[in-house]
Amino acid sequence: MTRIQNSIRKDGTYYFRRIIRLGKDKPFRIRISLRTTDHCRARIMTPTLVVKSEAIRMSMMQTINRDGLTADQRAEIFRRQMLRERDRLEAGHAQLQLADLGDQLPEEALETHLDLSEAVSADLARNGDTGPLLVIRIPPEDPEAGEGPPIEILTWEDYIGALAGEDVNALAPLHLSDLQIPLSPLNLQMAKRIIHQAGVQAIKEYREIVANPGAAYPPIAMASPAAYLAPTPSPAPIASAPPSLPVPTAAEIVDGADASMSQWRTMSPSEAAAAFIEANPRTGGSDGNARKKGPSWTEKTREQFKLPALLLEQVMEGRPLASVTDVDLGRLNAHFNRLHGRSFRKSPKHRTMTIQEIADQTDALVRAKKISEEEIGLGIGTTNRHWGFLRQLTDWFARHQTIASLDYSAFIIADDRDPRTLRDTYSIEEGRQLFGLAPWSGSASTSRRFAPGKTIVHDACYFVPLIAWYTGLRREEICGLELADIEQEDGIWHFNIRDNTVRKLKTKTSNRLVPFASELVRLGLPGYMSAMRDAGETLLFPELSAESGKGTLGDAYYKLHWVKIASRLPFIERGQAMHSFRHTLTDELKANMVDQEVRADLVGHKISSETGGRYSKATRLAHLRDAVAKVPVVTEHLEAAPISLLPPAKRRPRRSRSRRDIFSN
Repeated sequence: MTRIQNSIRKDGTYYFRRIIRLGKDKPFRIRISLRTTDHCRARIMTPTLVVKSEAIRMSMMQTINRDGLTADQRAEIFRRQMLRERDRLEAGHAQLQLADLGDQLPEEALETHLDLSEAVSADLARNGDTGPLLVIRIPPEDPEAGEGPPIEILTWEDYIGALAGEDVNALAPLHLSDLQIPLSPLNLQMAKRIIHQAGVQAIKEYREIVANPGAAYPPIAMASPAAYLAPTPSPAPIASAPPSLPVPTAAEIVDGADASMSQWRTMSPSEAAAAFIEANPRTGGSDGNARKKGPSWTEKTREQFKLPALLLEQVMEGRPLASVTDVDLGRLNAHFNRLHGRSFRKSPKHRTMTIQEIADQTDALVRAKKISEEEIGLGIGTTNRHWGFLRQLTDWFARHQTIASLDYSAFIIADDRDPRTLRDTYSIEEGRQLFGLAPWSGSASTSRRFAPGKTIVHDACYFVPLIAWYTGLRREEICGLELADIEQEDGIWHFNIRDNTVRKLKTKTSNRLVPFASELVRLGLPGYMSAMRDAGETLLFPELSAESGKGTLGDAYYKLHWVKIASRLPFIERGQAMHSFRHTLTDELKANMVDQEVRADLVGHKISSETGGRYSKATRLAHLRDAVAKVPVVTEHLEAAPISLLPPAKRRPRRSRSRRDIFSN
């Protein structure tokens, strides 16, 4: 068999490999599984990958050689910084009015501050940072005092004090990161220059606002004079009201309105989020039961909605939501860029800390080199979800209380990544390696599941990955199965994926029938279901439920079992977890020429085309069984063992850990 250039063969599977060099940097190696054992197919695929990788290399080289900000990028940074500067000047003016200035009027202090700020920003925009800038203050002479007051010479940093703007050295990388622009020295310097230019322009605008306060607000439509001359309508007859209900007076009505308005003015972001959930039936209300029929938010979604409101509240340091500005959003975004996404709020200790404290702790871990700099910053999907929920909250809140106009477009990033590349799939060889671990090949005991032995225990640890591999069900769809969701029709065992008492489905198209693969039947899933039913259970995996009812069964499986499985599989990379089973299944079915409609019906995806979606009937169970039969078998080495359930004590819902247990770990 002839050797294929840029390809190697390992354990029967072909891999593409190539060394890439970008300039003078160290070369790096690309190694990709071709996921085929066929020599002819590998000979066709390898040259294609060589051409593609070379095109990507050339594109990256061109990108490296390009530096500097484009006109559109400069304009966007200027726009974003202008929003910050306008809010800062408004807040600074108000601070001067609250400060004890002695004999000096706030107007005089503001004028001095604007003059010096404009001069310093203009100098920095022209010359860059050349060192400390001197500020010379010459107080006006008093003819009656004889000798004039002394001239003061100090640095700009000493003078500006509490009215200081945000650190330009921190703002420049913040703007560039938000726009996904490389942090090269030239780009950083250009961003700093734009920030200073925006400061000069904002000060010029604010001078006009001080001279003409009405320029800061849009025109107010006034009622016509006839409206004030219209006759007062006569009140409705009081006799129509029930005698047992007192009729409120006009003063009481006004007092009630004032109290209601005061409530909105003082409401914190967390209180506003709770009010939003309570007022909207589609959220399910605080307990999830506000809407009896139709879809509503799950408990997880409600918690996800509350989280960004809580984080914003921490950034605003106790101020009410009515006072939120773009500056507050910018500070929250800066904290997002300082967090370690994989550990943020995952531990009980984190949930007692503020976002500022967690960010400071993360900075310390980076300095100690316990976390790499590349891992810092929440992912695009996470931050976009936070901003989307906050925009939904503030838009609703603005209908009850006037707040500043907020520009979320500065923070929400268009996610143009290819969804097909966001999750790595598992190869057939990796699947065999997974199911060669102790829980499937034999454990030491019920308690020592990952130590080799001869014990086979049938539970969530054993069946969840098997179901995921052979059906492509979502993690929560598997872990939240009830025994009643497993049915048999015309001799075909299948899952009836639907809403049940412990979880709701992700989408409408998630409601579907998914047949068992023959390996699930051979390895005892129907027998396990019958044994659990005889034992009086209602859930397929009751050991994943919690006494408190909080959390999801899928999260419990991840913490109890998957982290232990992943730690024993060297090929698992970041982003490659339970959801990768779905991508593996769909890729395999596509490679085996299974129709798109059948694949969509099997995994619960929406079909976007008119023909495939609206006019296509749900695929019959027999057709789905034929599709499942094409999933690669990776468990042929496992022997079907007699059904062995967990002891009743270990099938009970998990107890919540006490505070003492939490803080002792």
